[in-house]
Amino acid sequence: MTNAMPKRQDVDVQETWDTSLIYKDPSEYRQALVAYKEQILQFEAAFKGKLTDCSKITTALKAYEEILILVSRLSHYAFLNLDVDRMNAELASMANEYELAMAATAPKLSFLETELGLQKEELLKQVIAKQPQWTSFLENIIRQKPHQLTPDQEELLANFGPTFQQPYNSYITTKFEDMTFSDFEANEQTYKNSYVLFENDYEISHDTALRRQSAKSFYQTLRAYKNTTAATYLAHIKNEQIEAKLRGFDSTIDFLLFKQNVSRDLFDRQIDVIMEELAPHMRRFVKLMAKSHGLDKITHGDLKISLPSVFNKRITPDESKKFLIDCLGMLGEEYVNMIEESFEKRWIDFAQNEGKATGGYCATLYDGPSYILLSWTGLMNEVLVLAHELGHAGHFQLAKKQSILNYEPSLYFIEAPSTANEVLTCNTLLKQSDDDQFKAYLISELISRTYFHNMVTHLLEAAFQREVYTRLDRDEYLNGDILCEIKLAILKEFWGEEFEIGEDAGLIWIRQPHYYIGLYPYTYSAGLTIGTAMAKELEENPDEVVEKWLETLSLGASLSAQDLAKHAGVDVSTDKPLKDTITYVGSLVDQLEALI
Repeated sequence: MTNAMPKRQDVDVQETWDTSLIYKDPSEYRQALVAYKEQILQFEAAFKGKLTDCSKITTALKAYEEILILVSRLSHYAFLNLDVDRMNAELASMANEYELAMAATAPKLSFLETELGLQKEELLKQVIAKQPQWTSFLENIIRQKPHQLTPDQEELLANFGPTFQQPYNSYITTKFEDMTFSDFEANEQTYKNSYVLFENDYEISHDTALRRQSAKSFYQTLRAYKNTTAATYLAHIKNEQIEAKLRGFDSTIDFLLFKQNVSRDLFDRQIDVIMEELAPHMRRFVKLMAKSHGLDKITHGDLKISLPSVFNKRITPDESKKFLIDCLGMLGEEYVNMIEESFEKRWIDFAQNEGKATGGYCATLYDGPSYILLSWTGLMNEVLVLAHELGHAGHFQLAKKQSILNYEPSLYFIEAPSTANEVLTCNTLLKQSDDDQFKAYLISELISRTYFHNMVTHLLEAAFQREVYTRLDRDEYLNGDILCEIKLAILKEFWGEEFEIGEDAGLIWIRQPHYYIGLYPYTYSAGLTIGTAMAKELEENPDEVVEKWLETLSLGASLSAQDLAKHAGVDVSTDKPLKDTITYVGSLVDQLEALI
């Protein structure tokens, strides 16, 4: 048997993140949780029904900042520990204690934004004039006025918060606790399968038999949970639809985009232009990869392969540190120090183990580390994931210059710093090399990881979401089979008739947790559009651009997504940055054709 996953307690502690940087142990965490609940009672008693003048609002918002910083610490400690060991009952109990505390306290905090929304606009502008660090937060309160419910209704919705969260919790439970994948045979060997093994290794393997057989095993299990997962997902989007109607929006999509402060035009443009104009370049790329692997046909299980190469070797986490500092060093001493600290102080969880969440992410405490989750394979693909997550880390470490109320920018911008790092890493290496084989390898990795992942995988998720929400708002019947039909049709539209996109591909929607985070998927391609433009500028004009880019990242949510991009020098009010990005991908494929 190969690739059996170790238990969490059996992995090298140096490959794990150190959550004792938040609280030294569960006892200290629980003491903080008790203190937090008392703090909320005091806050409610001090300010509920009293936010009627500039002075009182200012005092309340300062106290509210302290509460949000504490919530950041509590939530990260509760869920980071669980995310790397989801079968651990003690950690699950600790996370449940947090959820119970939030369920009890969130309704007691809901009055703050409700009462602020009921005040005259002139009063809120007075607060802004005296406390400009809260400008974005208070302007957003003003923006939401037309959609605000009565105080009783807002408090009732807050009380139902845990219920609205339940579909996502059910999805995670199904994914990590109920799903078990059958062993499979390939090359006369028996292999274990799991979400982590399939998504991080098998799916991009250059071994065709291993790749295709693992896919059969993987999707066989997903099919068994199709209807349960569909019911879970549909419950989630119906909750969103109900709130959209209550708040007076014309559609659920409009409601979700309003939260991002993004127009429907930008959302639709991102999907429509990529579906039409990027697809030909990506078809060309995949055909090149298939030819280099000697494939007689291209199935959906073959789409994510990169170029076979002698350079496709595994490197250690320590080797990746030097590698990334060399590539991203142009971003300055403070940025390099952040990268070094992330390794030295164990912000990064590299381990592969049973019960660990899939994929990668970066979760930053407002007053602490940026924790990065990976399942390290050591391949170039994974190095680019680390560059991506360090982009998030650098962004949010810089954004701490803002109040926590003006900290997190719109989702439309959130992926720009991370994807810029991926492009910058590969392009730096391309400039440093004269070896055509190495260049071809890097270009194939850049396309198959960065552009495929962000502008194909996630964009096709966005196209799926748009169709599902549209049908939902037309009161059409939806179930697991129909969701699979929608996904399959979108995949076939993008890839065309030359590729063998089988029925199993329709199940791909089951894999994505992004569907439980509003309209998150399209923002990856939006971010990469900005990120590609910035990487080009950072390479060509570092002396002029680096300082401006870092300043943009430090602005947090103080500007809208469009204005943040414009501050950095990218005008997303037009389709030029998106079309330039697609042209750049086409040029990469052209280079690859010339090199292999």
